[in-house]
Amino acid sequence: MRHDFCLIRRPKYRARLNWQLALERTTMESKKAISLLQGVLSQITVNGGYVSTDNFGSLREVDARVREAKMILSGPQGLPEGFVAEMANDPDFEANSRRVRLEALAGYLNNALNFLKAGGLTNSKKQIVAPPDTAKLTGIIPGLQPVIDERWREAQKYQHVKACTAAIILMGSILEALLLCRANSAPAEAYQSPKAPKGKDGKIPAIQDWNLNTLIEVAVERDWLKTDRGKFGHALRESRIVVHPWVHATTRANFDQATCETSWLVLKASVDDLLKSM
Repeated sequence: MRHDFCLIRRPKYRARLNWQLALERTTMESKKAISLLQGVLSQITVNGGYVSTDNFGSLREVDARVREAKMILSGPQGLPEGFVAEMANDPDFEANSRRVRLEALAGYLNNALNFLKAGGLTNSKKQIVAPPDTAKLTGIIPGLQPVIDERWREAQKYQHVKACTAAIILMGSILEALLLCRANSAPAEAYQSPKAPKGKDGKIPAIQDWNLNTLIEVAVERDWLKTDRGKFGHALRESRIVVHPWVHATTRANFDQATCETSWLVLKASVDDLLKSM
């Protein structure tokens, strides 16, 4: 007994013991969090992953599950920085719809489970490529550059833990934002494009109201994007639509690492095209 006590008092053995205890505690926390999150997910979804609004008579009952999930997610290590904060600021949780709030919650739960089951970000040694300097594009919208940079890094982190749906949604959002910047940097050219949309009154709506499909079409027609890049951009756009769970279910989307890698190459090449066009 005395011999063991003396070993623990030595700095080398004490540090090793502290490290082992911390590792065991982290593993236990992750396993417990996974179990609890799976429990919440089973309460809000039915077979096939569809959310079940029948189990919730009011928005207040849905909010109770959201609060429970946030409490669980605030504990384990390995989730992306700001994961819970992003969830707290998500406007979907303010929607006057049980279905919308439950679908948003299910999305966050599935993403968190993917991270934790993969061992979390702390165990990932895969490289995160620094974002390109898009100041020439983003400069027209104050505060946009850091948002793009953050999403650029997060998209790669999601790829590393095989959260492919989340990664592709982020990639699509980056492409849309930069295309919007490019069009707004040369509005006269954009409005003159034969691919510019027209409303029922025959007028062209403001650029900020154009959807991603239109932005890609105009960018290709104006030579801001190469033609082949535009075709692949549409593929990324169609994949990005699964941000809506019902689209994900009805289209039977089944993204994998190959889809992520292809989308990532499309995004990088498209950003390069847009920067060169400035």
